[in-house]
Order: sequence, then structure tokens, then C-alpha cells
Amino acid sequence: MRRWTSIDLSKVECKIGGDMGDYDAISVLARFKDALGVDRYKAIRKLFRRTTFSARIGMLTALDAWLDADLEIGDGDPHQTSVLVAGHNLNSNYIFELIKQFLDEPEYIDAMAGVEAIDSNIPGIIAEALELKGPSFALGGACASGNLALRDGFRDIMSGDCTRSVVCGPPFDVSPADIQASTIINAVVIKPEYQDRPEEASRPFDVDRCGFLYSHGAATLILENLDSALERGVHIYGEVLGVSAGSNANHLPMPGVEDQERVMLELFRQSGVEPGEVNYVNCHATGTPAGDLQEIRAIKSVFGKNARNLRINAPKSMLGHTCWASPLVETVGGLLQMKYGELHPTINIQSLDPEIDLDVVLEPRDFQIDLMLKNSFGFGGINCCSLIKRYEAAK
Repeated sequence: MRRWTSIDLSKVECKIGGDMGDYDAISVLARFKDALGVDRYKAIRKLFRRTTFSARIGMLTALDAWLDADLEIGDGDPHQTSVLVAGHNLNSNYIFELIKQFLDEPEYIDAMAGVEAIDSNIPGIIAEALELKGPSFALGGACASGNLALRDGFRDIMSGDCTRSVVCGPPFDVSPADIQASTIINAVVIKPEYQDRPEEASRPFDVDRCGFLYSHGAATLILENLDSALERGVHIYGEVLGVSAGSNANHLPMPGVEDQERVMLELFRQSGVEPGEVNYVNCHATGTPAGDLQEIRAIKSVFGKNARNLRINAPKSMLGHTCWASPLVETVGGLLQMKYGELHPTINIQSLDPEIDLDVVLEPRDFQIDLMLKNSFGFGGINCCSLIKRYEAAK
């Protein structure tokens, strides 16, 4: 967390967040040159040079995930892999700058704006880079978008429509106007004392929590059926047991305990898992006064006495709110904790809210996650939760 430099927040009270606007994507792409081959690397580099920040970073994570899964571009039937991109309004700052240029001199807007500005360009450009021809589209559901994309990818595979799915959460290219709009509704951190101490400002579960911080972030997961993964002998990070979604029937950013409960319970019903089998919750926990409490109340209601046996943490305390990508970014964090048998802390808790009386991880802790619940609750009353199990090879 730091003061934003890639966007001008001189007129906005909240001046801090997770700014990756100066990220050198071209240099990072060069790391994949040998794996891609010279011709393909040049073609993808050309795509990089003309596309948007959000598409560029999303494509980097998709390439990284694809290669990490020991896949080569052109592997298998391209029609059997879907490309699902989490989010909407992904190019918001790009469009904001286009409008400024249009108002100054219309002839000088980006010549490719009609293609690059729209969300569908991002799944399109990832599909082009990976040479995939299966279903390809974006799914918008605010901060639940990443889990909604995971849900569609899971369904593609379970239905047999696809063998594999690229589930990508690109960064939300947030604009000054977006942050100002969230300032007006008191959703982000505007307290003056934190503008000079940005690393302390994101404080889920703390009694002094006062909002979230917008943050750039991206992640991609490769989903596939188990036989396909075993055939290649690749590392399996976890097994998706189910993803469930629902809504509050309320378009305002007001979390609802009962509707969050319902989604969790439906997830357990669909997957055949008992709540007592879960031992870790990767919380949505944005750091808003109401949102954090609503989530904890829902967890307590669903898990009952077993809630005391859960370990929980809040990734946004360190990452800020990576918005539409956050369920995928935080799932990657959860899977890595699962892999290495260590939980990351929830930082910036000086005084834990007394109603949040569960086992919140405050320091790094050795712990083996067996079954992870990942919560995501978006503006517009959109709720989506996933269950991911540690993979154990059959003996």
C-alpha cells in the first residue's frame, strides 16, 4: 500500500492504495521468451504493445498459469478450453483518459479505442495469445466476479462441455472518478492520519477499521478435470468441490447475513461436504465497519459450535482490495498457504473487534489447510463462495 502515483488523486480525499500503474509488463513478458518460442513471443509482444493495462497484466497471469500447468500453446483441442474473465468496467481509467483527450481534441484519441476499451477484448486477447477457441467471455459481479468466473469454469468441466478452463481475474484499472465515487459513499479510507501511513490503512476486523483501499492485482487459475492433470503429472494445487452463488435482492452495497448464510449452506449441500470438515476460511473482509461483522455473523450461524475450530484470515489487510479479481487473487494466496502449510497473518489489528471472537490469525502460523472456504460478497448484493480441498493422491 502506498500513495497513488499513476493516477491523479489531488482532488480526492483517499490518496492511497495498491498502485501497479508503473508495472513493467513488457520486461516481465520477456521471461517467457524461451518457453513461448521466438515467433509466438514476438506476436504476443505485439499484442502487449497496443493493448490496455488491464489486458496486459491479465494476459501475463494467464501465460504464467498456463506454463505452470505444464501446458504448451497449441496443446489438445482448442475448442475444449474456455477463457473466462472476471470483472466489468475493467478499463475504467483508460476510458477516463480517452474522455479527457476527446474533450480536448477528439481526433487524437487512441485509434484502437473502439476495440481495446470494451471488456470483451480481454478474454479475446487471452484466447488469441493461448490459441484457444472454446467459450470466451467476461463475467461481471463486482467483488464476487472472480468466484463467479470460477463457478462457470467449474460448470464447463462438470458438464463435459470443456476439458479445461482458463479463469482469469485481470486488474480493475481504477480511475480517480471511481475512487471519488467510493469516497462520497464513505466506502474507502479517508481518515487523514492514514494518508501518510498507507501500510496501516487496510484494517479488516480491527475496531478502528474505516473502509477499503482500491488495489491493482491479478490472478489466473487453470481448471481441468482430474484425469487430464494426472495424465501430465503436474502439481495439483487443490480440488474444487463446488462454487455457489446468490444475491440479496438489493442493488445497494449493503451486505446481508441471511443471504450470505444461504449461499454457504447451498454450497455445502451441493458439494456433499459437512461444515465441520472445513478448517480454514479465506475471508472477504474488506475492512468496512458493517461488512466484516456481517460476514463473521454469517460464518458463526453456518458453522455453529464448529466456528471456534476455524482458522480465518483477511488477505486484504496486506493486499488492499483487488476488486473484481480479489476472489482469484486471494484463492491463489489460500492455495499457496495450503501447499506450504503456513497461514499468513491478518495485519493492522491493534484491537480486535470484540464481536469477531473467532480464531483470527494474527501472526504467521504453521497449519495444514485441509478444506478452504473462500468467501466473496460484491456490491449489488452478489454473493459467491467456493470450496477447495487439499489434493491427496490416491494410494
